[in-house]
Amino acid sequence: MSEPRASALDSATGWTIVGFGLAVLLLVWGMIFTFTVYRGELGAAFGLSSIQTSSVFSITTAAFFVAGGLAGVVIARTPLRPVVAIGGVAIGAAVGLLQVVSSYLGLAVAFAVLGVAGGTLFVIVISLVPQWFDEREGLAMGVTVIGNGLGVLVLPFVWVWLLDRTGIRTALAVVGGATAVVVLLSSIVSRRPPGLRGGSAAAVDRAWLKSTFTDRRFQAAIVGFPLVWSWYFMLSSSLVDVLTTAGIEQSVAATAFGIVGGVSVLARVGSGTLADLIDGRLTFAAGVTLGGLGVLSLTVVDSPVLMYAAMVVFGIGLGTLAALFSPIVVGAFGEEHATAAVGLFNVSEASTAFLTPIMVNALADATGGYGVPLVILSAMTLLGAALFYWGTGGPAARTEATQGETA
Repeated sequence: MSEPRASALDSATGWTIVGFGLAVLLLVWGMIFTFTVYRGELGAAFGLSSIQTSSVFSITTAAFFVAGGLAGVVIARTPLRPVVAIGGVAIGAAVGLLQVVSSYLGLAVAFAVLGVAGGTLFVIVISLVPQWFDEREGLAMGVTVIGNGLGVLVLPFVWVWLLDRTGIRTALAVVGGATAVVVLLSSIVSRRPPGLRGGSAAAVDRAWLKSTFTDRRFQAAIVGFPLVWSWYFMLSSSLVDVLTTAGIEQSVAATAFGIVGGVSVLARVGSGTLADLIDGRLTFAAGVTLGGLGVLSLTVVDSPVLMYAAMVVFGIGLGTLAALFSPIVVGAFGEEHATAAVGLFNVSEASTAFLTPIMVNALADATGGYGVPLVILSAMTLLGAALFYWGTGGPAARTEATQGETA
């Protein structure tokens, strides 16, 4: 490791990047993934049907994971500061467009732009932070992704407060404008450590892509990764229906997802610290297992007490997954192309983000309840844990092979 790179690790600059990363994730993730809170006002303001309103969210998340992930591969060749600044400008442009459009098409375009910008920024943040840390990598990543949990926890209250006092366009302008400003400020410090400035540009090319996609461990990891997140998309799309079907009152069930976000804030720091002390992959696997068992527990939840217990389990699992997946991917597939690797995994996540809500609800309709889809979803989650754990366990073998070829 070069001297400039070594002196940059675990430095004040790294922690400054962590602070801005937390703020960016809070606002970007919170604005996009609390859509359910303001979807009614949005649909009413634009005269949309329920299906049209839901499709706006589907377009946004597809853009977030696919376009954002692909951008992660492309920007591995470029300095990060201008890319982050362009992301801030794009968010501002999307918010401005929302103030003037009146059609479904205009709304879809604006939210698609928001999704692309948000997904790109997400990939940059979660791939950049691990590059700045060595001994405190887990803690740094845990602190950074507190932003996701806080976004889900805090933004619903912000939306409700704003919508009680103004319309949806103004509310979007306030939240979106604040997001654009924070992103633009974060662009000032968004850069790779000194020793990696030239490495990424050389690493991401056709040869790297070919060797990566033909690596059996990479294949297993990238197939397992979307499976380990499948339960989260079930929660975000169907949790209230699952709980009310089980006999939980609507007013009580509506509070459940917020508990997951709140608990995950603490779990992100705790799991990051634990990963620094023991092993990140084992900690991650434990978090995925909790998520899978939490899904299975929903088949027997029939009271608020059991519901709250299940939400705590989900919160711990979510915090662990969010904090550790990026450092694990970067460690397994190379810091020199960290942004590209994380981007590819982000793209893979789009599959379960799109398909899980459809699968769960289709199976529930076909079987007359959520029991069967929840059992299947639990099995998918645990299978994903096994694939991802094995797939990310081979950096030493690849390094030895490379050294042998060099020798």
